[in-house]
Amino acid sequence: MVVLKAAEIRGLEECAVESGVSMETLMENAGAAVAAYIGEQIEVRGKSAVILCGKGNNGGDGFVIARLLSKAGAKVTVVLMQGAPASALAKQAYDKMHKGIDIMLARAAGKAIDKADLIVDAIFGFSFHGRMPQAMEPVIARANASKALRVSVDLPSGAECDTGAVNGACFRARHTVTFTAMKPACVVYPAAACCGRTVVRQVGIRREFLQLLPYDTASVQLGDLCPLFPKRDPEGHKGTYGRLLMLCGSIGMAGACIMAARGALRAGVGLLNIAVPHALYPVLAPAVPEAVFTLYDPEDTSFPSVLEALERAEACLIGCGLGTAPYAQRLVHTVLERAACPVVLDADALNILSESPEKLLTPHVPVIVTPHPGEMARLSKKLMEDLSADRIRTAREFSAKYRVITVLKGAGTVTAAPDGEVRVNTTGNPGMAKGGSGDVLAGMVGALAAQGMKPFEAAYAAVCIHGAAGDRCAEKLSQHAMLPTDLIEALPAVFREIEGKS
Repeated sequence: MVVLKAAEIRGLEECAVESGVSMETLMENAGAAVAAYIGEQIEVRGKSAVILCGKGNNGGDGFVIARLLSKAGAKVTVVLMQGAPASALAKQAYDKMHKGIDIMLARAAGKAIDKADLIVDAIFGFSFHGRMPQAMEPVIARANASKALRVSVDLPSGAECDTGAVNGACFRARHTVTFTAMKPACVVYPAAACCGRTVVRQVGIRREFLQLLPYDTASVQLGDLCPLFPKRDPEGHKGTYGRLLMLCGSIGMAGACIMAARGALRAGVGLLNIAVPHALYPVLAPAVPEAVFTLYDPEDTSFPSVLEALERAEACLIGCGLGTAPYAQRLVHTVLERAACPVVLDADALNILSESPEKLLTPHVPVIVTPHPGEMARLSKKLMEDLSADRIRTAREFSAKYRVITVLKGAGTVTAAPDGEVRVNTTGNPGMAKGGSGDVLAGMVGALAAQGMKPFEAAYAAVCIHGAAGDRCAEKLSQHAMLPTDLIEALPAVFREIEGKS
């Protein structure tokens, strides 16, 4: 689903006005859409509704909602969070409210909030930047503590539209009704956590305007992936579905290699070749019977057997549990220098490259990096809090600088391409925050790339499927008890769903 920034939404509104749709009509439609959605959630007649209104056009939407809910039989209180409306449209909507609606200032709103069945946040919308005004914080805290149905208009007040940043207080909605398209704050954390369930409603902007917009950011849901997975060839064989070479594992970290391998196999790769030092073979061979093995001597840093296997590979994954010993460092650099296929760099490969990230510019093949925030901080030489302030920008800038596909892991994983394309994941849950989950993902990315999927698509598709498997595990096993190995066992059900829709 397309994700639009504030400036892009404003541009669409201007197009709508030029085509003959007034801003007044857009506001009326927005308020009506929210009121209708609320009516789908609760019976509003006789309910106590508190509408928190700002002084701008988001507040104007709130005045429309107040009027319509009152007309439907709700007992409505409008709270002027910033005093009297300031924009011409908001003033017009304010004047249309009838006498049956109570109006009060924020400082007097406590009792009304405590008694409310419904609280609507129409304070800032997508225009918010910075920090919630201190005077509003007690009202927001009181609203957030309420057991009432909480609904935000367009975006939760306190969330920055384009970055998903939340600095200080933020309205915590159970539902957010956003207009025209998703915004970055709907899918990027921490703002996404304040949105609750987000729905998109159209307000009168013609779809052709949206289709003409050269957007570069979209959210990803499982249903979006079906076109990427055509039905498998009935005459296909193991060579049809890709050759993946994995250079993973070391003494004490064989588990990372095993989980990556099983993730790759469950993602459908036809042939899996695991290159490991001789000492690891007795451990790994029984654990991954579907794989073939290439053995190498860590002391022979020309790695002849690895190079031979690399020539036959259609994708290469390096780093899961590899360690950072001198031979591992040489192995990473050798792969970047010699690979003729897409390369996935995870975990220790990224730790090794953090000393010289310019090495990422060496290969002339697609490179996919899969850092968690700590690894990204080391790679980019920036503070984690600076990177987290705008995750989309962080991933996009790193991809552009080093000409790589970046999978910036975390809640709402961001996948960015060198050309600026971005996909934000909407699947997954906190139960996946356990050692080994990233190894499973890396194996899946490598497997999809080996099967011929475009590397950018392979990256964001693997992330989405990985998260969907995690959601199934959480539902069945709980977020506390689920394990990364459970993700692997949940993958068949996810792929079955994709195959059923392809």
